[in-house]
Amino acid sequence: MNILLTGGSGLIGNELVKKLIDKGHKVRILTRDHEVNHPYYHWNKNKIDEKVFEDLDGIIHLAGAPLMKSWSTKFKKEIIDSRVETANLLLKYVKKLEVKLQFFISASGSSFYGQKFSDTIFNETANAGNDFLAEVCKLWEQAAYNFNEVNARVVCIRTPLVLAKNAESFKLMKLPTQYGLGASLGKGSQWSPWIHIDDLCEIYIKAVEDIKMEGSYNASASEQINHQDFMKKLASHLGSKIILPNIPAAFVKIGMGEKSSLILEGARLDNQKILDSGFKFKFETLDQAFEDIV
Repeated sequence: MNILLTGGSGLIGNELVKKLIDKGHKVRILTRDHEVNHPYYHWNKNKIDEKVFEDLDGIIHLAGAPLMKSWSTKFKKEIIDSRVETANLLLKYVKKLEVKLQFFISASGSSFYGQKFSDTIFNETANAGNDFLAEVCKLWEQAAYNFNEVNARVVCIRTPLVLAKNAESFKLMKLPTQYGLGASLGKGSQWSPWIHIDDLCEIYIKAVEDIKMEGSYNASASEQINHQDFMKKLASHLGSKIILPNIPAAFVKIGMGEKSSLILEGARLDNQKILDSGFKFKFETLDQAFEDIV
């Protein structure tokens, strides 16, 4: 298939491009950065190179400003616009050029349910939360489902923490922990849903190839684990131990501001829907994932 990919220079995009090509698909990348190793086309906030839509079968939309930057009011708007307005721009061109699009697959976040501590295991029928990240995910998915207007099959992949060797979040956890300076943040009892990058990419590929997949899916590994146990397992695989006390939530909030909710809060995700689709995780446990990436 001829597939258009946004966000192709990011962590997930880089890996997904290679796997799609290995599967025999042809990938075109929409980018503002021309330093990519695959066929690319230029776009900005208002314009897309129309050549990218020729003989196009589907779109995978991964573009979005990174969440780890400081959340100023201006940047919070960019977080939303970089996901939502870019999807709206793609739809505008699909309609204008009358592209016969088979599918539109969009990234989304496990934050859809709200960044809050809860023992509830959220499945895809649960309502959206009411904090900032939940609103981002809700608007993100609404923009994706607008592609139903052109009869495209829509899939939204609700993604938690992605574990990969090159992930910045993983590097930030790994560096102090391997020297015995790792510590749990906040209470440590907050749930930490996760997925290995290989499994995530395979879910995207299944969404491309399986015409029965439609709607929103929790892309989370089966093992449910809290933050404190997560850090202990990481330390163990690094040949270290967690010996420092938990860092109080107040200190984390001072250092990270509102985005500290990414770490201090967390709920469990039900992945039965993706399992029922026939998908099988390669990395079902955190030990398996750490064995691969540490």
